[in-house]
Amino acid sequence: MKKSQEIIGLPVFSIIDGRKIGQVKDLVLNPEEGKMDFILVSNGSWYVGARVLPYKAVMGIGEHAVTTESENLLGSIQETANANNLLERNIEVKGNRVLTNKGNLIGVISEYEVEESSGKIVSLEYKTAQDESKIELIDAQEVLTYGADVIVVKENGRHLPPASITEQTESPEGSSAVAESEGAVFFKQKQRQFLLGKKVSQDIRDRNGGVLIAEGTLITEDIIDLAEKSNKFVELSQCAK
Repeated sequence: MKKSQEIIGLPVFSIIDGRKIGQVKDLVLNPEEGKMDFILVSNGSWYVGARVLPYKAVMGIGEHAVTTESENLLGSIQETANANNLLERNIEVKGNRVLTNKGNLIGVISEYEVEESSGKIVSLEYKTAQDESKIELIDAQEVLTYGADVIVVKENGRHLPPASITEQTESPEGSSAVAESEGAVFFKQKQRQFLLGKKVSQDIRDRNGGVLIAEGTLITEDIIDLAEKSNKFVELSQCAK
């Protein structure tokens, strides 16, 4: 098993040619199957020069490199329909919010672990909404949906703590709707507070490849609003340092 941070950034080598053909930029998720279908490989000119390697073409993921048989197995994003479709769906794992099927927001994904041979996600770590320094673990079998806005998990699933910030309590009128609404608002405010004052560690680009938020930008309310409007809030959360 390997965590995503142990894979992203590794050089990619062609076994036949015996040379480096790029570097792992990201992992491309198939949300329906809960596994990585492609590895995004950069040759130094990010986005314009990015290509995709089918995960089934990966020979090995070691401590120092990812190996594949030949550079010919790499394809362009535009010419690889499946990869292009998955990327356009913009579904991220790290930085995404965790929502239970009972409607409780419980944290933000900070890391995940994959099985090297299949690319299947086996577990996810998340920072709890109550305490960002506390890390909890979710068994991937408890994930119901990998979505663009939230990852939905079973309430009280395996490794999942029973309490959450939106725990339902009866109001004087006998309704829990107010408590859920307040919890969701509280969670969102905590996310924004967490990001404010941090800096962006890499360029965040729009759908056309242009720089939307430049590396080194100080994160302000306006920057957060821009990221949300452009459907880049999850990426902003990942790049905040």
